[in-house]
Amino acid sequence: MHLDHAIPWNTISKNFYIRKNDKLSLPSNGTLWIFTEDLNPCKKPSQESELRYFSHAIANSIQEFSATERKKYPDHFPAEISGQLFCDELLQKHLVDKECATYYGTFLTEQNQHLEYWIQRAHAAYECRSDTWQYPYKVMFSSNDLDLADAVKILIIENNMSAVLTLARHPLIPLSNLNLLHWGHSFGVNRLEDYCLCSYVYLNVLAEFPEWCQNEKYWKLEAFQQLERLMTSTCDGEGQMPMHRSFFWDLNEESQGGPAARTGWQLMPSSYVRRDIFADMGRMKEYLKLCFAVLYRYDMVVKEWGGEVDWPEAIAGALNQLHVKYPR
Repeated sequence: MHLDHAIPWNTISKNFYIRKNDKLSLPSNGTLWIFTEDLNPCKKPSQESELRYFSHAIANSIQEFSATERKKYPDHFPAEISGQLFCDELLQKHLVDKECATYYGTFLTEQNQHLEYWIQRAHAAYECRSDTWQYPYKVMFSSNDLDLADAVKILIIENNMSAVLTLARHPLIPLSNLNLLHWGHSFGVNRLEDYCLCSYVYLNVLAEFPEWCQNEKYWKLEAFQQLERLMTSTCDGEGQMPMHRSFFWDLNEESQGGPAARTGWQLMPSSYVRRDIFADMGRMKEYLKLCFAVLYRYDMVVKEWGGEVDWPEAIAGALNQLHVKYPR
């Protein structure tokens, strides 16, 4: 499927077959324990080496695209103390367009459109800390800045990388603080990578089993059901959700309340219709392309603030849904 000239999807898929799992699963109706079908490893002698090669191929592709993409932007960004981060058109897209507003909520606002707001928030978070000696620039972000992490996710998805790189390089905006935000569970910028990689790996492998991609047969697979739930659920820090929710589900224009019917912050399930994602392969390819683009943009941003993504570890996590573990 995607980038099959660089990533050996066909080869790696030969390490799997579809059978009933060894474990029991409880259906949603809760009335009967059943064995569910799923992709499982064949446990071939060559599996370990092929998984390692596969992992390196994905990691190398992400990093190569990341390096190429970075060359499109200036080496340095001026450390302004005020100014507009993203255009009014993008803001209006997220505030006015019904479908976009349903999927994206209000992650981009008139406040976070301006650079000075980010600086003010970072300074305010610093003032609330007792361990201020750790922050020489007198700025920081904390779990209270979840909304800013979500804004970064949306800007990466929208490919507004000038804004994100400006934030990443600014001495008064410690963007790296927003990467691993959590309060018992993670909701930082890194969740963008987690979700995209999980979906990207599974759907590309599943596509190598065409007999299971027809007539919604794949809906029976346990890992697909788990993936769909993950990609369409509600959670703290939902900035990574819109691009996936809009792919797996269709808006139900006839639902009560119309598009974006909500109870508080939570989207009502009745606002959506489940989509046969393999019925339109053009749309599938565009989605996988976007997932991959988000991965290399994320890699680019992490490098910009001086970090590194542990891609072998991340890919190992994505492969867990295929019931395999491999040595890094």
